[in-house]
Amino acid sequence: MARRRILFVDDEPQLLGGLRRMLWDRREVWEMHFAEGGAAALALLEQMPMDLVVSDVRMPGMDGPEFLEAVRRRWPGTVRMILSGHSDRDFVFRAIKPAHQYLSKPCTPQDLKTAIDRVLALGDIFTDQRLRETVSRIDSLPVLPAVFAELTEELRSPNASVKNLGGILAKDIGLATGLLKLVNSSFFGMPQRVSSTEQAVTLLGLDTVRALVLAHSLFSRFDSRRYPGFGLSGLWDHSLGVARLAKTLAALEGGDKTVEDVCFMAGLVHDAGKLILAELFEDEYTRVLALARSRNITTWAAEMEILGVSHAEIGAYLLGLWGFEEAVVLGVARHHQPGRAGGSPPLAVPVVHAANALEHALVVINRQYAEHPLDTETLAALGLGPRLDAWREAGRSLFGQGEGGE
Repeated sequence: MARRRILFVDDEPQLLGGLRRMLWDRREVWEMHFAEGGAAALALLEQMPMDLVVSDVRMPGMDGPEFLEAVRRRWPGTVRMILSGHSDRDFVFRAIKPAHQYLSKPCTPQDLKTAIDRVLALGDIFTDQRLRETVSRIDSLPVLPAVFAELTEELRSPNASVKNLGGILAKDIGLATGLLKLVNSSFFGMPQRVSSTEQAVTLLGLDTVRALVLAHSLFSRFDSRRYPGFGLSGLWDHSLGVARLAKTLAALEGGDKTVEDVCFMAGLVHDAGKLILAELFEDEYTRVLALARSRNITTWAAEMEILGVSHAEIGAYLLGLWGFEEAVVLGVARHHQPGRAGGSPPLAVPVVHAANALEHALVVINRQYAEHPLDTETLAALGLGPRLDAWREAGRSLFGQGEGGE
């Protein structure tokens, strides 16, 4: 197997030398290149393609954001990372926009290796050639929403506080308004009205808020008017319902808070790939929607027939680029095909699959729509078959249905 090409960019030779020494043990699996500054890096990229670039932020002549923006335009398939110790928030905010991931200095060698390995491992998870061909047709992969990245960066700070986190959320008026509207809806059933983003972080917890920020950012960039019958509000409601049920099922199976939060996140963004495919392949996705309606098949089946790849894989691939942990990526990737996740998948895989199928069955928008069946064979193989009755009951309770309410 060919070594993956990685380009490290910094204007300080001693820092590049430090990276070379720090990553020496990866020389057998990575083909590493080092460039002093953005201009030299672009010249090198003209000579040979790179799988991934890792750039500093502040560099004379051409800074990190300018360099990565040039990479995004000219080599859109190259993964882009920022590695910087700069603390100016306005500058950081600008740097995040053209990058798929933002890593802070000081960054331990292991953290850097893990971040790079996780992105490169996407090729091992998504081996389908059709997926790679589809991704290669995307002119420019979306980058991680800046507010989400800034929240994550604040969380890493030793001085992180609820006040600071609330302040970051409040900077985006549309996001703050949408978040507070959702928090005050019956979905969360808060005993008191939430009036500030700071209070929302306190009451919901950071991981839940981060999940909502990511989903809101993905949904808000999509213009549903271009796709008659897409049903954006219905998709949002479905995603919220799946997230809530996935978290409930994880708790029923003894998952701790971390596992519950992973399942909530995966449930909330499990259909985000639909938005990406619709936005990037407008004509083909219009045909997908028409085929699903005319033959009464699932959107997933129509995607596979027309595009040869599904929203589950595309959404998961993007989350992987953004550095999400494997449990979230797999939970999204295999929510229609849990059996393809391997013999011992993380709990998010069966839980999000079941939550998606049960939500479709229990919250019936149109009884003529195609069913989303449970993969009972895979669930039984995982030892979860006897749990299905309890899971259905949890779904009925969550969605306000009595016995036999399907």
